[in-house]
Amino acid sequence: MFQTYGKTLLSIFLIGLFIVSFSYIFNEYFQKQQQQQKIITYAQKQITFNGTNQSSGNELSNALLKQFKTKALKQLSSNSSNKTSFYNSSIPISIVVGIVNTNGTQVSGYGNISSSVNKKVDGNTVFDIASIEKTFVTTILADMVKQGLVNLDDPVEKYLPSNNVTVPMYKGHKITLKDLATHTSGLPDFPAGWIRNHTYTTQQVYDFISNTSLSSQPGNKADYSDIGMGLLGHILSLRADVPFDKLVKDRILDVLEMNSTGTGMNATGISIPEDIKSRFAKGHIDGKEVNLEFIPEAIQSAGAMYSTTNDMLKYLSANMGLIHTKINDVIQQTHLIIHSFGAPYNNKSLMQDYIGLGWTVTTDFGKEVIWHTGSIDGYTSIIGFNPSKQIGLVILCNSDISNLSPKEMLDLVVPFLLYYK
Repeated sequence: MFQTYGKTLLSIFLIGLFIVSFSYIFNEYFQKQQQQQKIITYAQKQITFNGTNQSSGNELSNALLKQFKTKALKQLSSNSSNKTSFYNSSIPISIVVGIVNTNGTQVSGYGNISSSVNKKVDGNTVFDIASIEKTFVTTILADMVKQGLVNLDDPVEKYLPSNNVTVPMYKGHKITLKDLATHTSGLPDFPAGWIRNHTYTTQQVYDFISNTSLSSQPGNKADYSDIGMGLLGHILSLRADVPFDKLVKDRILDVLEMNSTGTGMNATGISIPEDIKSRFAKGHIDGKEVNLEFIPEAIQSAGAMYSTTNDMLKYLSANMGLIHTKINDVIQQTHLIIHSFGAPYNNKSLMQDYIGLGWTVTTDFGKEVIWHTGSIDGYTSIIGFNPSKQIGLVILCNSDISNLSPKEMLDLVVPFLLYYK
């Protein structure tokens, strides 16, 4: 009798435990579904066409431009003591939004090239694209791996002059090319004592690297490093025995006919071709025009490139497989996830960031967006695409990160691309 009674109690306990566990799991699932629906609703709002020209053929790019312009002006206003002028849109900010999908391209612009040039920005206006260049570096890396010129697991020191630079290690673990390409080298963003917008010789850059300690074992943790990606471009240039700007031109720009894209500096200063200079949107910090930031020659591949929205749409088309060229296969290699990149989003469903070769990959329930931002003195930009939905976009803006965080772009672009219908 007592044995039967005990079994009954045990059964009741197990049933109760099951109910509690199921309720907990269902509640967690329901909360995640609610979080996901909030993001979907938010994303769908990004393509509200109120106030856009329905007959222009640019409804989507106009809507996104309107959304981002509102965010940008609000952010700029919050960082300014002269809030009235910001809300009245008197701040000299220029934005160009480009969209590409299987139906073609759309381009919309806001603002003028500069305070002295009363010309509206458009798809041919030139902007500094900063760190978006890093995706060009990793595309060249994948191309050179395919040709057998380098291997991803090659140690960095193999390609650098040993008499001029000592590559740091972490407890005997060496940095590889893959570590540089995935920001897992353990190198800092910039070495201690580094001064932005300063002219350093290649040997001085080597000295900085030689005296830098790694924060973690290479290959273990992703931490964004400008110096690391710049070093990778330098190594590829040394291995190919070709200046990096020519390496990009020969292997990517000429293939895609990106004729308004290039490097805006030489070894000692800013150098813009005349035909480009007349179309270059002037950068701004705190509403004031600024000159281009100089990057030392040895690491210019970290972000010294300029481009136009029209050229970047060509680049997007190649990355999305909408056009077919001889570099399509190596481009696809850069999209493959290699490492986790940062902590999961705590309040946004199951969104998680990963790193491929240079590109950040954000996923959520099987959906995927591949993207990269760029920010440098006077400019902020983003490029991204959803490979399954076959839609991509680029936003180029002539306002500085200190005034306009790339997060404003990410909060608009990533949800929109993830849940675009």
